[in-house]
Amino acid sequence: MNKKIYLYFILAFSLFFISQTSIFSQVNKSGMEKDARLVNPLYELNIRNIELSASSSALGINTLTFDIIILHTNLPESGPFLFAAGQYILKFNPAINGGGQLTYEVVPNSSDFPNPNAIPLNPTVSGNKLLLDRNPNLTVETAPVVSPVYPGTRIIKMRLSTSAAEFGNHPLNLEWQQPSGSPTGTFVYAYIGDSATNISGDGTFTVDSSNIPLPVELSGFTSVINRNDVVLNWSTASEINNSGFDIERSAVDNNKWIKVGYVRGNGSSGLINNYTFEDKGLNSGKYLYRLKQIDFNGNFEYFNLQNDVVIGVPENFSLKQNYPNPFNPVTKIDFDIPLESRVSLKVYNTEGKEIQSLVNGSLNSGYYSIEFDASSLPSGVYYYRLESGNFVSTKKLMLLK
Repeated sequence: MNKKIYLYFILAFSLFFISQTSIFSQVNKSGMEKDARLVNPLYELNIRNIELSASSSALGINTLTFDIIILHTNLPESGPFLFAAGQYILKFNPAINGGGQLTYEVVPNSSDFPNPNAIPLNPTVSGNKLLLDRNPNLTVETAPVVSPVYPGTRIIKMRLSTSAAEFGNHPLNLEWQQPSGSPTGTFVYAYIGDSATNISGDGTFTVDSSNIPLPVELSGFTSVINRNDVVLNWSTASEINNSGFDIERSAVDNNKWIKVGYVRGNGSSGLINNYTFEDKGLNSGKYLYRLKQIDFNGNFEYFNLQNDVVIGVPENFSLKQNYPNPFNPVTKIDFDIPLESRVSLKVYNTEGKEIQSLVNGSLNSGYYSIEFDASSLPSGVYYYRLESGNFVSTKKLMLLK
């Protein structure tokens, strides 16, 4: 009898211990889950996939779209990121309107969230800000989950356009209005437990412009040689946000590029644009040229001239007409020397009296340009004469003061 009572006692104690252990385990698990839910999600809020386009009636680029994407970055520490709402404010340069009216709108059916109540409301252009209001209609039961897989969840695609024929020639300067105590900041909310909690301070805010289409489509790039001057001609089939072109030159044998000029671009345009640049007074040799196309954000791309430019040695002696002519008081005189020789270039009046000696000495073969300053001379007709060996050439110039 005592043995039976003892066995019953042991069995009852064992069941009580197991029961208490199970209860403790459940309480501890519940506490751990609660602690996990109370860790705020960390995230990246990013502007990506900026694209530029032209409407059917536009002369140039007058529309841009971009995605607002959110990425959960601290799973599993925080547990799932239950999205509660967002208020998104971006700063930009309103001068891009090109003189037209700017329109900011949601692109329909562009959100990755299955619940339409996650989509922000009331897109508005206000001064230098693009505004999207918080949608307050999500509940903890209907809150969608933010993806922890790169690039994240697209909250929405937005469209900004101008009623003008094309955007103005100004940088976009798109950036986030960072969270602050002001109601005009960007805010993100998550459900922590049952509460919609402002977690704006736990986010990183970025704008990615790396995948914007190349701003210029070049349709031709050629060169023409005139003595020791090079004329570069190029055309664009379209331009997006094009500030202009640096013209760079390098000698073939040293590959050191130097900037020799700049030509302003046409901003954003769907039309063919033609450009020209003249590089003057080169020495004999072989040269390479390239264009450095620069957009208003400072991004750039190179376009290379496919052929070498060869500045050779003159084949014959030659004296060119001065330019400008008539002049006041300075003009230029060009001449060519095909081989090393002694050269004399002098200016005479109509009576044959020497007025000024511009060159008197030995010169190597090449192309030359000499400046003649007639500040001290009265208006009238003068002559300049080039002599080298058996070559003699005389031309007339006219000074008008």
